[in-house]
Amino acid sequence: MENTPQQTSEGTAVVRVLATVLERLVKANADLSISGQITVTKFHALKAPGISILQYLERIYKYASCSTECFILALIYIDRLIQKHNFLLTELNVHRVVITSVLLAAKFFDDAYYNNAYYAKVGGVLVSEMNGLEVEFLFRINFSLHVKPEEFAKYQAELVSHAVGPDPERAMVCTQETQPPAAPAEISQPPSPQPMSSQSTSPSLSPRNDCAYDAVAYPYNHTRPDTQWANGRVPIVRPPDLQQHPW
Repeated sequence: MENTPQQTSEGTAVVRVLATVLERLVKANADLSISGQITVTKFHALKAPGISILQYLERIYKYASCSTECFILALIYIDRLIQKHNFLLTELNVHRVVITSVLLAAKFFDDAYYNNAYYAKVGGVLVSEMNGLEVEFLFRINFSLHVKPEEFAKYQAELVSHAVGPDPERAMVCTQETQPPAAPAEISQPPSPQPMSSQSTSPSLSPRNDCAYDAVAYPYNHTRPDTQWANGRVPIVRPPDLQQHPW
């Protein structure tokens, strides 16, 4: 079923405060990135994307149609990635890390989720790259996707409390204190991220236009926008095409 206004409000708040947490982590690692002390991984782009972390998360939240819990799980997975490999989030890798962590969370937690081709279009990467990032992330966290209820509750309480009324002295679980940003003006169409450039040797870094989007948990007729899902949900709007400018 569609989210209630309260669920939508909570989801938006969680997305915004999650963006703030990630932005602070990236800012804290900025000096190391400039000095070249960061190891290049598959998640790194050649240059920083032109879309902010908040805009990127809002795009994922709107088009991926995943539950709010997925963004909390995504934070937990990112935290595990940081702890297990001393992984440093920077402006060059945070977007790929985010889209991959949300993808894994949706597959692990949600009953219905979109396939990798759809997430690749939402995230602005090639389908083959999305597949590779998923495998890379899983190996880096040793396929540790299960989250104990008490651990989930801890992260959820931190995010929700900071979204509603943060305490400036409180530190986030992932060692970063956070305050919710000012709510941006509501827009009818989320910003379209440009396709990410990659360290791979792939001859083309632009998203494919022939990706199949039909392999979803509950198929529906794309020719009829008013057709509902098999479980009663109305299908979300397909993400807009990405601009063809390399990052």
